Amino acid sequence: MSSRFIICGSIVVIIAGCSGTRSGASLDQMNGQLDEIERSRQGGAEPSAGHGRSDTVFHLASYRDNDFRASANAGARFALWTAPGDDESAATIENTSTQTTQTPRRPGPLPGLWDTIKRDVKAMPSDLWRDTKKVYTSVPNLLILGLSYGGSLAVQATGPDNTVEDGLRGHDIFSDGANDAFAALGNPGTHFALAGAWYLVGQQTQDEKTYNVGKKLFSALIINGTSTMLGQMASWDDAPNGEWGTFPSGHTSSTFCFASVMHEEYGPLAGIPLYGLGALVAMERLDDDEHYLSDVLMGAVLGMVVGHTVAGEKELEIFGGKVVPYADPNTGSTGVAWVKSIE
Repeated sequence: MSSRFIICGSIVVIIAGCSGTRSGASLDQMNGQLDEIERSRQGGAEPSAGHGRSDTVFHLASYRDNDFRASANAGARFALWTAPGDDESAATIENTSTQTTQTPRRPGPLPGLWDTIKRDVKAMPSDLWRDTKKVYTSVPNLLILGLSYGGSLAVQATGPDNTVEDGLRGHDIFSDGANDAFAALGNPGTHFALAGAWYLVGQQTQDEKTYNVGKKLFSALIINGTSTMLGQMASWDDAPNGEWGTFPSGHTSSTFCFASVMHEEYGPLAGIPLYGLGALVAMERLDDDEHYLSDVLMGAVLGMVVGHTVAGEKELEIFGGKVVPYADPNTGSTGVAWVKSIE
């Protein structure tokens, strides 16, 4: 069980039809009952009257991000887990209107390749829908994407796009061979091929992590590619070389999406070099007159948001902090804030 789940300090045994427990019991009364049950369990004795063993056993836990001491506050959330032997299913209840979303555990590979592929193809629509909702129903994600879009529009309107384009005209950053190499490394087709390699190796070796990394890469790259194409259709603009489809940059977004998934799964030793590759791909896009500066900036942010969200188990963080809505009740001003908790 995740380390974020802070066990209340005991295990609650609930008997069907038990008349001794009242839903309106105070927190102190509940704590006393929990302590009594835990002492009984540790001593190997049956719990006292009103707490006998029965067919239904539940574990009561709080899964807040902060200390359990705040669990009595309005924002506290609780869950009931059935005991082992009951398929470890979970019924989540909340004492607030806060919605709790937990990513279902992704299944491992089946022994047969074609059996695995058939199962995953069948599950793909629901998996993509789940991951898409995870990306685009997150308030921090929407804030980050919205701010990045606004910043890209400012870059377009105030001149940096044209300044960078004029500066690169006749002054190549890379040689033709390097441009071709970075264009190939940043091609979404390359990233899908790598996702397929991870998927295949994981299935053949029955390595659940490698297999699921491949699945996450497929899901993230599909969502990122679809988002990029919709963005290009919505902007309906031409690149510096006259080709249609410029905002955001597909090569840049796909490279940063791939890098973000690998960062989530394998840590900064994998992520940092791949982010560096993403920066080189973005520079190649500018050097080859394929995109404007605003295109690659928006592509990089889009790819990172999609990749981190699909592969991550928590909301996207920036330098260890979260982007949240902000409102000043004194002045009435609103905006966003970067919040970082200090242990």
